[in-house]
Formats: sequence, C-alpha cells, structure tokens
Amino acid sequence: MQEEITIEKESAFSSKSKISSFVLAIGFATIYGVLFYFFKPGLIFSATTTAGGDTGAHIYVADYLINHLLPKGRITGWSPGWYAGFPMLHFYFPLPFLIIALLSAVIKFQVAFKIGTILGTFLLPITTYAAFRLAGFKFPFPLMAAAFTLPFLFMESYSIYGGNILSTLAGEFSYSLSLSLSILFIALLYRDIKENRFRASTGILLSLIVLSHIVTTIVIIILSSYYLINKLNLKQFSILAGVYALGFGLSAFWLLPFAAKIGYTAHMQWDPLKGLDELFPLPIRPFLILTAAGLTRAIVKKDNRMYLYIWTVVVLASLFFLLPPGRLWNGRILPYFHFFLFIWAAYGIWSFREAAAKILGIYVFLPKRYTDSAAALISLAIVVVSVFSLSQVASAWIKWNYSGFEKKEHWFSFNKINQYIKKLPPGRVMIEHSLDIDTFGTPRAFELLPYFTNHPTMEGTLMEASISAPFHFINQAELSYEPSNAILGIKYPPLNIDAGVKHLKLYNIKYFLALSTAIKRKAEKNHSLKLLKKFPVPKTKMEFALYEIDTDGYVTIPKYRPLLIKGKDWQETVLAWYSKINLLDIPLVNAESVKKAKERRVFALAGQKSSLKTLNVHGARVTNVKITDDEIKFTTNAVGVPHWVKISYFPNWKAEGAEGPYLASPSLMMVVPKQKHVRLYYGSTWSDTAGVIISAISWLFAILYGILSLRRRLSLQLSAHQVFGHLSCNCLDAVRANRYHGYRHTG
Repeated sequence: MQEEITIEKESAFSSKSKISSFVLAIGFATIYGVLFYFFKPGLIFSATTTAGGDTGAHIYVADYLINHLLPKGRITGWSPGWYAGFPMLHFYFPLPFLIIALLSAVIKFQVAFKIGTILGTFLLPITTYAAFRLAGFKFPFPLMAAAFTLPFLFMESYSIYGGNILSTLAGEFSYSLSLSLSILFIALLYRDIKENRFRASTGILLSLIVLSHIVTTIVIIILSSYYLINKLNLKQFSILAGVYALGFGLSAFWLLPFAAKIGYTAHMQWDPLKGLDELFPLPIRPFLILTAAGLTRAIVKKDNRMYLYIWTVVVLASLFFLLPPGRLWNGRILPYFHFFLFIWAAYGIWSFREAAAKILGIYVFLPKRYTDSAAALISLAIVVVSVFSLSQVASAWIKWNYSGFEKKEHWFSFNKINQYIKKLPPGRVMIEHSLDIDTFGTPRAFELLPYFTNHPTMEGTLMEASISAPFHFINQAELSYEPSNAILGIKYPPLNIDAGVKHLKLYNIKYFLALSTAIKRKAEKNHSLKLLKKFPVPKTKMEFALYEIDTDGYVTIPKYRPLLIKGKDWQETVLAWYSKINLLDIPLVNAESVKKAKERRVFALAGQKSSLKTLNVHGARVTNVKITDDEIKFTTNAVGVPHWVKISYFPNWKAEGAEGPYLASPSLMMVVPKQKHVRLYYGSTWSDTAGVIISAISWLFAILYGILSLRRRLSLQLSAHQVFGHLSCNCLDAVRANRYHGYRHTG
C-alpha cells in the first residue's frame, strides 16, 4: 500500500513538473512571439540604414568606433564629425556600440546595428525571469514577472525617458540595455549578500551596466541603500563594497575619465517633471489594483524576498518629487518606477492564485496541481490583451526605423544632396534645423553627413558631449526658421542671418544648407554666402539650397591680442562675448587652462587699461595645414604669436612645437608656436592613464578569482565523486526511498 502511495506521489510530481515545463515554454514563446510580431525579422535582418529619432544618428557613432577607433586600439577618441570635433564615446556609453562592432565582424554592419539597438528590449523578459528565480521564487512567478515586462515595454505615455520601446526607438537603446542588465544585477547582489558570498561575476555585470548608461548606474547605487539600513554584518558589507569596487574598477578606463572631465560637457539644466499623471500615466492605471494587492500581500505575509522591491518603489517615488533641477532629471528614474509597478501587479496575481484555486476547483473542477499553470496562463492572457489594446504607434515606429533611410519615399533626393556634398572640397556643413527633414527618415538625417559624405557637420545627437554644443545651437537659432533650442538654460537670439554667418566663419564652417523660404531669401542678400546648388524635393514644397562661405581656415592669427579671463564664470563670460558680434575679433583665453605664469605674458589681462591691442604681424602666414581624425599640423612664420585653432578644446589635446593648447573663446583652442612647424595631437591625461591601470588590475583580479573558483569547484566535485563512488547500491536505494517519501535530497 505504501509503495502505491509513493508511486502515485511520484506520478503526480512528474505530471506537475511536465506541465510547468510546458507552460514555461508556452510562456516564453508567447512573450517573444509578441515581440517578433512587432519587430518583424524581415525588417531587422534587412541591410538598410536604420532611421528614426536619435537612433538614426547613432549610426555614425557605431561606424566611427568600428572604422576609426578600434583599428587604433581605442574605445574612446577624438571625432571631427560633430560640433567642430568632440571626444567620441568619452561621455557616452560604449558597451552597446562595442556589441554592434562585435556583431559586425560576422554579419553586415546595418543588421548588426539593428540587433544592437533592440538587444535591451529582447533581454528584459529573460533577465527579469532570472532575477526572480535568483530571489528564491519558483514557477510560476518568475514567468509571470517576465510576462509583465511586455506592458511596460509597450507603454506609450512617453518616448524619451528610457526603457520602453518608444524610448528605444527614439535613441535610448543604451538605457534599455543597461536597465535589462540592472534588473539581473539587483537580484544577484541580493543573492550574494543573503548567502554571505562574494562573486566576481556580480561585479563584472555591474561594470557592463556602468558602460551601458550612467543614469541606471546611479539608480542602482541609490537602491543599494536598502542594504545599509538592514544591519549588515562586516562580511556582508565587505561583499557589497567588494562588488562595487570591482565593478567600478573594471570600468575605470571609461568611468574615471568621464568623472574627471565632466566639466567639459554642455551642462543641461533639466526642470523636474511634476504631477501624478507622470508618476501614474494612463497605460499603468488598469494594473494599479493588482499592484496595490501585491504590495499589501507582501507586507502582510512578511515576504522578505520582496522587501527590496518595496524599498525600490518607495525610494523612486520619493526621488521623483525630491530631485532638484540639474543634470539628473527625475524623468530618467520613472522607467524603473513603472517597471516595478508592473512587477508588483504580477505579484498581485500570484498572491491570489491560492484563493483562485479554490474557486476554480469548485466551479470548473480544476485540480490543485494545475493552479500555478493557470495563474501563469492568465497572466499571459492579460498582458497580451493589454499590449494589443494599448499599443497604438509602436508598430508604425518600428517599421519607420528599421525599414531604413533607403526605403523612404524621398531617399533619392536625400542621397542626391549627400552625393553632391561628398564631391565638394573638405569643409564643415551647417544645416538649417527643420522638422520637415524628418521626411528623409529623421529630423537628424543630416547628422549622418560624416557617414554618408565624409564631411563633418556641426550638429550631432551627443550634444552634451561637447563644450561647443551651446554655441552651435545659438548659431542654429540665428540661421533657422524653426530652431530646436536643444541646450536648456541658454538665452537664444532671434533669427539673424548676418550674425549667424559671422559665427559660422568663426567656427570655420564652409557650407550652409538652408531649407525655409525665409532663410533662403535672407541668404541671397548676404554677400558672404555663395549659392552652389538648389535641391528641390519632388512631390513636396521643399527645396534645399546649399551655400559656400568664404572662411579663413582651421588655423588663423587673430587681429587683436587675446585677453586672459580669470574667474570661474567662464561660460557666462564667453556666452556674453559671443552675443556681441563686434567683439568676435578679440579672442578670450581661459586663465585656468594657462598653467605657467610665463606663458600668460603673451596675453593681455582683461580689464586693464590699454589691454586691447592689435597684433600687427605683417606678412604673417599659416600654411600646409593638414588635418586627420585626431591630429592637426601646420607651418607658420609668426613664431611667438597666438594662433587660433578652430577645433573644440579638450584636455587631451597636446602640442608639439608650441605652448598650449589653451581654451579660447568660444570653445576652441589657442597655441603659441615656438617654432615654425607645429603639431597638435589627441593624447592622454592622468585620468585616462590611471583608469586603464585600475581596469587592468581589476580584470587581472577577476581572472585570477575565476581561476581559483573553478579549481575549487573541480576539487569539490572530485571529492564528492570519490565519496559517492564508495556508496553501496543499498545506500543509494535508501537515499532514493527517502526522496520518494517526501524528504528532499540535497547531497
């Protein structure tokens, strides 16, 4: 009789396990079936150039990394393509582009780029499932949590904060990847601290998050405060500190220079979002009852596995209201808040499953062993219905982005402009801002001029990565009928073609592409602009006009002796200077960039009498100017005289044969030649060198730790094999019998 009961239990357990596995397979097939329904493989695997929002402009970043930086053994470096030159991937996140580069080694670049941009979206269900398995949950909750990532991904209440599909399509694919990895990291860190065990793999994952997005890194640091209020013992605190030390150490080659040079970025003064409509947007409201039920159940039942996620919701909601204006925008933390509200909704359904089992057992005679599977299937049904009922624009956006530039109606016209510019002599190109450019694939279409034509343009999607960005957008305001005014906190001037052209000359911008009728009419009256060609766009009212500007070159000798500016309000001073067109011939030099007192003697001190003097260098000439990606060479006969170099300043620039370079107005470089041949090159600073050393040491530690851990595991497995190899058949039968009678075998 006992044997019959045992066999029956075994059969029931086996049946339940098979059903769970089947439902798990159905669940992930459903989740990824929905994703593939929207992200059609035919679009993703077509070799077209991705368009849409900022995403299309990121093509240049990936291409530059692959074809210019990596061949030189660099991940970050100087790019001449945007903003009169800027430090590529120095202030933006390299991991997604490294993944694209790796994929492009085996598949076409265009396809690799598409896969790289959707990777975070497709990883989120998997990392969410793994996270709650690590937290100690068994089937069905990890699957239910993975399913509830779908309504989060398809939220359409915002398209720029990050995390959801619309934000990813708009260009926030780095955020999406980092968010997906961070969900797994939160669970891994929880496991390590709970088990009192340090794992290098958790620190490695943290480094990947850092290299994917800095905002997500800040969020998980804030959320880790949960452990500090939980009375950690010394070992647990050491684990927490060790994981963060290793993670930051592994990524120090990028993170340390990022932190050390953050002052050389365009400061964005974000105003915080306000109101409950932002905190609880329409797509999430139908789920709030389930969310509240889940939170209540976890508190009442004292489910300590979910305490961390209670803390997460509370802290993120508090930060939404408490974060002041500044670089860290409270809109950036909302995706985490919304994500975990959906997870709590899944937990709410899971917490009802036992009560539901009784009802189903009474009315539809569903055996209790099927309860978990039923809960999972109900969750899947809810999220699929919500996605298809609430998603209005995702499908169209996906098609617009991944069909590519080449499939747009006006590709021929766009390509014609690019091919014409490609044949012109080298020179920077300024574009009038207009939303009508979106007809080509994105309003940022011409930011790909460096990619399509090898000509640098002024604007790029990584606007915060250059100190020249504020001045570009001032130029844009002067030369555009509908400017973007993208850098917040700047006072923008009204439309003024004459002032705008003078500013273009200052930045050695050789070409100007205009679109609006108002701008073209004014351009025709400006004697500094020479019309090269007009480009009508068939079936539209658009007609582009390309003008050439007579510029002085990349290296010039200023008319007046530069003024040395002391004080910490450099940006305010130089913005005021830039607004006064009659002062543009009088360069300003930042005193902090001139380290040696003897080098300051070349400049006049601002505010002193007779400080304004002409240089009067008769017959001075700059010749043989040669420019590559990260180097500029020239010959001059004006040794000892300041030279204005029309390339954006950055501390990595070094000079041979000259003093400097110094930060000169508005955001350019100035050198004082000591000989007739001068070379400027993009080198390294102390933070670059220190970061590489710290990362090398950290990676060495991680590798050695991994080798020792592997040896320890192999040793334990060998010992276990030797022990169990001496067990008799009767002993093994006894172990099996104990397991069959309900005892858990953990040997």
